[in-house]
Parts: sequence; C-alpha cells; structure tokens
Amino acid sequence: MANRIQDAFHLVEANESLKASTIQFLQSERQKRTGHTTYPARYRTIIAVCVMLFLITGINGYQFLQTPVSYVSIDINPSVELALNRFDRVVSAIAYNEDGESILAGLSVTGKKYTAAIDMIIESEAMSAYLTDQAELVFTVAANDGKKENQLRVGIANCAGGMKYGGQCFGGDIGIVTEAHEKGLSMGKYAAYLQLAEYDDTVTADDCRRMTMSEIRGLINRHKECGMDQETHGNRYRHGNHK
Repeated sequence: MANRIQDAFHLVEANESLKASTIQFLQSERQKRTGHTTYPARYRTIIAVCVMLFLITGINGYQFLQTPVSYVSIDINPSVELALNRFDRVVSAIAYNEDGESILAGLSVTGKKYTAAIDMIIESEAMSAYLTDQAELVFTVAANDGKKENQLRVGIANCAGGMKYGGQCFGGDIGIVTEAHEKGLSMGKYAAYLQLAEYDDTVTADDCRRMTMSEIRGLINRHKECGMDQETHGNRYRHGNHK
C-alpha cells in the first residue's frame, strides 16, 4: 500500500516537501490502526485516491487563482503594474522605478479587487506628491480579450482613484507585457514608448524610463500636431490656397 501511494504521488505537481510530509502522515495513520481495526485493501485504496484528489484539486486551484490573465499599469512618474487573476484580484504588484517602489513600500494590495488596489495606491500618502496639476495619470489595461479589457476600463473609470485625479485609461496589447518587463518598463510606459518611437525612431526605451508619462505623452501629442499641420499645409498647397 505504501508503494502504491508513493507511485501515485509522482503524478501530483507539488513540491517535494509537501509530497513527503503527506506520505509520512498517511503511513503514520496506517501504523496507528494496525492491531485495532483492519480495513479491507479496497477501502485503503479509496482513501489514498481521495487524498490524492484533494491535493491535486487544491494545488491546481491555487495555481488557477495565482495565474495572471490581465494587467493594469499605473504610470505618472511612479510606474506600478498590477497582475490580475480571472476574478480581477491582484496576484502581484510590481514597481518599475524607484518612485514606484516608494509607493508600494507601505501598501499591501495582493488579493484585493483591482479597483480597491487602485484606490489604495492613488490615495496613498506617498503618491500625493506626484499628483500635481502638471502630472498626467495614465492607466493602461491589457487582457486576453476585448470584453475583459472593456470591463476593466469601465471599472477604472468608475473607481475613486481614476475619477478624482482625471486619470486617462488606454488599452494595451497583452503580447507586449513580457517584452516590456524585459526592457525594465511597465506595460503602460512601454506602450507609450512604442507609440512615441513611431514618430521618432531615435528615442529608446531607456530614454522613456527616465521620463514621466506627462513628458512622453507631451512628445507624442506634439508629433501628432506637427503631422496635422503638415497635412493641412499640404492640402492648402494642392488646392492653391497657399500665400
């Protein structure tokens, strides 16, 4: 029986200490019963299977709850990114610069609903220094499908942290999340960098890491305005309206 349990546990994706301690417990319980009540082999097998199913369900359930499926980045100068599970709960909160680290230092948002986590971050004392009139608060959402992205954006638009300080919310591509992290940027700031790089291919990710979102968005808007001015000027020239 002990060998059956040992073999079966190779199928369970748990760490070795968990396997060993559980096997030891089962063997101990079996030894306690020796000489008192002897169960038929089929009952002992059923007990072992039930224990394994319980462990498999618990381990897979934990992995299910801890797997990120969507992301929300909060960028001003502090860059903070929340990874969310299928129930929109925060499974991790990571800072992507020193200012972001100072924001998260006194907060515990893991396990919170994402809107509650956003409110805690935005309303924190450490964040107040960055929420000036010149600052630009940007939320960027990335999810596996458009419906989930829209749900998250609506939630951000209606939470106190999003409304009180005039935060802007943008959709991001979940495919760039890993690439952004490799560059040392939040998904939101990396998305802004990619947009800016379309206008100016000399700008680098390192450049944007040192810039605030207000500075990055300002450059993007100026490039857009220049493009519009050039298009308007060209249209006037083609129609003979130039002076």
